[in-house]
Amino acid sequence: MHSGAGATASLPDPMAYPLAFPTNVHPDRVRVIRRHAAAANTSPLTLIPQVYDWNAARWEIEVTLQPMYVTEAAVWSKFFFDLKGMVGTFTLNLTPYCPGVDPAPGGVTFRLANPDPSWEARLAREFSYTFRAIQDP
Repeated sequence: MHSGAGATASLPDPMAYPLAFPTNVHPDRVRVIRRHAAAANTSPLTLIPQVYDWNAARWEIEVTLQPMYVTEAAVWSKFFFDLKGMVGTFTLNLTPYCPGVDPAPGGVTFRLANPDPSWEARLAREFSYTFRAIQDP
């Protein structure tokens, strides 16, 4: 809204992405999925499977954090708030969750898979978070 000659609107600084993954509470469980762009069907004439490999893949994760108290939860609530749903990205080192994978994936940039992150609060003292994210190209 213009409020007179020479007045300019000040926009807040944009968030710098990717955000660092908080480390104050370690995940309780991390489910890692390596999704490949492939398809298969069976020939109706020969009943032989036909597999199509599109030579593309991405990482997906499902993370459950340990229950935490307000002080630790404040870091995570801010993290999810700053991500703005699916707008922002974050980086997570996948190597500890991928034993034997060569080359090791290292730091991977993710975007939340759900536009509306949520969490549970027990008596406003103990909080728990579960979220799903997909690799950002």
